[in-house]
Parts: sequence; C-alpha cells; structure tokens
Amino acid sequence: MRDAMDQPQSHPPSSLGLREGQVRIAHEIYARLKSEILRGTIEPGSLLSESKLARRFGVSRTPVREALSLLASDGLITTLPQRGHLVRTISLYEVLDAFRVREILEVEAAGLAVHRISDAEIAYLRELAEAREGDLPSLNHEFHTIIARASGNRILADFIDKLLMLMRRVLLFDPHLAGWTEEGTQEALAICEALAARDEAAAREAMRTHIRNTLASILRQV
Repeated sequence: MRDAMDQPQSHPPSSLGLREGQVRIAHEIYARLKSEILRGTIEPGSLLSESKLARRFGVSRTPVREALSLLASDGLITTLPQRGHLVRTISLYEVLDAFRVREILEVEAAGLAVHRISDAEIAYLRELAEAREGDLPSLNHEFHTIIARASGNRILADFIDKLLMLMRRVLLFDPHLAGWTEEGTQEALAICEALAARDEAAAREAMRTHIRNTLASILRQV
C-alpha cells in the first residue's frame, strides 16, 4: 500500500496570506508560467513584470506575486530588486553539478522503487521508454518522476523533480539529448527490466549508466 505521498495533494499554505480562491488562481498562474518556461515559450533571460502578468491574466498583483514566489522556489527565476523577475539561464557548471547530484539521488530512488513500484507503472514506463514522438523532454521528465515517486520518499522525489526541471531547460533545444536516442531507449528499457525483476542492484546500475551516458551526450555537444 502506498503512503500519503501518493494521495492527491492540496495547495500548500500561502506565505502571503491569500484567501483560498486567490491561492487557486496563484497556482494556476504558476502552472502556466512554469510550463511556458520549461517549453521555452518564455526564454532564459526574459524579465517578468508583476504588473504586466497581472494584466495578462486579468488578476491583481497578489496572486501573481505568489506564483512568482513559487517559480523562484523551483529555481526557475531570480528576483531583481526594483527590476522584476529574471528567468534564469543555466551554465555548464550547473549542468555538471546537477548531473552529479542526479546520479546520487536517482540511483537511490531506483533502488528504493524496486520494492514499491507496481506492475502497471512499470508497463507505463516501458511505453514512455519506447516513445519516438511528442514532447520528448516532458516524457523523459515523466519517466524519471514516476520512478522517483515510487521510491516512497517525498523529499527525495521533490529534489529529483527540481533537478529534472533544470534538465528540461538544458535539453529544450535538442530533444535527442534527453536520452531518447536508440541507445537511450535501450538504457531506459534496462531500467524497466530491472524494476520488473525486483533486482535492486541491477536497477541502481541501470540508472547510473543511463544518467552518465546522458551527461556524456550533452558534453559532446558543447
């Protein structure tokens, strides 16, 4: 049986004292802006204005401010006093650091997931691994998120999710770097097979190999 981590989650309490309706609006704006940043519709280096966003969404600045606060907590934007909110660019050093941390966290998540992930989830992971069309960075994110959440450790899964958001922005302009080449597909399927066999050591090694090879693919492009 899954723990509370797998149950639908309500919006977290707002730090700005918003009413329930405002919290809902803030999270809708947050979700829209987050999607646009991750898809590249809002490009790195763009400056976001509270007043302009309030006019765009037809709301007051209060829920916009809360949405921007959530984006900042995700590491997607930086607040510049008196100027606005800057969509962060990503340096090669951040990419290297992120992959080092990803390897530590996702290898652990894969090992834990072996004992908790369902057969239905593994079947869906296989479908994601074999996908050739669609929003490939998003599918890659979903693949790794399912495994992270199956670990049963919410904090671990949340950290991995933040790293995956950073990776989606790195991979945005070349989806093949997301690992969805033939080589990457076989690596992802190897992870699925290890999970299906309930082989913890194999799952850890398959995830480690996949992450290291993905980083190597990125470095060959720079």
